[in-house]
Amino acid sequence: MMTIESLLFFILILLLTFSQAWLLLRFNREWMRKETEHSALILKSLDADLRREGFKTMLPLRIQAGERMVLFLERLQPQQLINRYFQEGGTQAGVFSQVMLRGIREEFEYNLSQQLFLSDTAWQLTKAANEEVIQLIHLCKNTLDDDSPAHLLATELLQHEPGLIGKAIGQIKNDLDKLTL
Repeated sequence: MMTIESLLFFILILLLTFSQAWLLLRFNREWMRKETEHSALILKSLDADLRREGFKTMLPLRIQAGERMVLFLERLQPQQLINRYFQEGGTQAGVFSQVMLRGIREEFEYNLSQQLFLSDTAWQLTKAANEEVIQLIHLCKNTLDDDSPAHLLATELLQHEPGLIGKAIGQIKNDLDKLTL
């Protein structure tokens, strides 16, 4: 049989054991919370570092893509197309229009990969401007016979100002401004 003193001693040992276990559990819980917070801060810092490095890498590529697409869009202007393709297009409107259309298509395909570095809006406007100029050439060409002189097609093209070229260039500039400010 257990005496009261041994029972009290046993209860005291149990209480001390439970209180130490409770303190240890509380300490471990607090330590785990601090470690979790610390790990979250480290991950956040690493993520910020990766973003900065990605930005440093992507910024020059995005600027270069913007430059190339602005150049492409400027070259779509009717005056630029005429200056570039008039001699090569021969003396007939039909041949001249085909030479311009082929040149536009080739240059667009050459710059196709630049869409990776442009905003969706800038890319959609660029594609729309390209299509607008192609449609303008077809429209002007359809007002003439195939064997009409090329200079008549050039004169007809100069009567029109494609509106989407300026909008696309403006969008690219705005996007680049947001990146560099």
